[in-house]
Amino acid sequence: MEPDFDIAALFVSLGFFELSILILTAYFASVVSGISGYGGGMTLGLLVSPFIPIKLLVPLMSVFVLFSNFSRMYYYRKNIFWKKGIYFAAISTPFLIAGTNFYAAVSPKTLYFCLGFGLAFIVILRRVFKKINLNIGWFGLGVMAVFYGTISGVILGPGSVLLTALAANGMVGAQIIGTDSFITLINVIIRLISFWNLGLLNLDALYIGSMIGIVAIFGSYTAKKIADKLGVKLHTIIIEVCVILGGAAMIYRAFTF
Repeated sequence: MEPDFDIAALFVSLGFFELSILILTAYFASVVSGISGYGGGMTLGLLVSPFIPIKLLVPLMSVFVLFSNFSRMYYYRKNIFWKKGIYFAAISTPFLIAGTNFYAAVSPKTLYFCLGFGLAFIVILRRVFKKINLNIGWFGLGVMAVFYGTISGVILGPGSVLLTALAANGMVGAQIIGTDSFITLINVIIRLISFWNLGLLNLDALYIGSMIGIVAIFGSYTAKKIADKLGVKLHTIIIEVCVILGGAAMIYRAFTF
């Protein structure tokens, strides 16, 4: 089936000011994800969610994430743990496909609940793992891949789970960001194919998402330049506050949909 929402008409109707804000937000979101390894698609998705149908939100943001992670993987290519990245991506793939099928099958109201509670849950889970100083080996990495694959087809911002898994496996700094970008790139390609086959993505959405995504290439370059100079603690707190507020807004929309 084809999406019943004309996204091209929406973007044509936007004025210069609205388009400028969208481009600046996309740039900011790609810098955010380039520094920390996550948060780009989630940040942009939360800001555009009020005027984009929920069924199109994750597919459209997936196009943006494709560009931001491709450029980020290039800049961090020397730091990628290829074997672990392929292992994680391979295990997560069937669960990712199951997640996208769930996304396509349920009602918009259910998706608002899933996105809202899912975003809040991710923040809590990340803090719990950090507090207990989680350490995992190959088996634990596989378990996290199952969880990551399932949620990445349904919610915004699953990258924090991937980030936590790689850190718990012993990776640090640029190793995490590089390996994260490789896994996410594989994940989002499969996600887009699945959404296309399910009728949740069309050429207009790919075109609009690509235009926004091109901005992410420049954002990733900027992030690479400042990553070694800027601490991510404050950034993490800001992102988590935004995620919780965005999750609460989506839960509210579920009740009022």
